[in-house]
Amino acid sequence: MTFEARLAFLIFFFLCWTIVALFPWIATALYVRGRGAAIALPLAVVAAWAAGVFVPLIGMRDVTGFFVSLLAAFLGACAGSVAGVAFARRLKAAPARPADAPTDKLSS
Repeated sequence: MTFEARLAFLIFFFLCWTIVALFPWIATALYVRGRGAAIALPLAVVAAWAAGVFVPLIGMRDVTGFFVSLLAAFLGACAGSVAGVAFARRLKAAPARPADAPTDKLSS
């Protein structure tokens, strides 16, 4: 198999995992009414890629492995979406420290 064919094959897999990752992200974004969805999107896609890549690494390199990798990508995207929304909420809840506040309590 040529390099170009291998590259096209890999691009196809990552494209499939990305499309699968969009469904749980959309569901999560609708559930939280868009609050934190912008941060959750890249986390969902990267989590889907990581879960999708993990399946062939453990040895499932046939047609069944392809469908299992799609399922793994979906579950990874679910986890990434929820983690992204939780991270966004945590960032929003963090109190802002004034610029002139001392950094440690011993200096004042």
